[in-house]
Amino acid sequence: MSAESNAISHALAFSWWRGCPELSDEEARLHDLLTLHRAKVELIREQRDLLRYYDSDEELGISSDP
Repeated sequence: MSAESNAISHALAFSWWRGCPELSDEEARLHDLLTLHRAKVELIREQRDLLRYYDSDEELGISSDP
């Protein structure tokens, strides 16, 4: 299993919003993926700062836009 396929498996298993009665299953999955996206961006920024990489978000391939 590659790192990417393992990450996808973890992302698909994440289910914070699923089961929320106000959302359809598809909407809940979208909210879950957006939550993971925002968390990923924040973690990349924190790691970049820790390593003192001063590249822009665009150079690192991250964006806060979903």
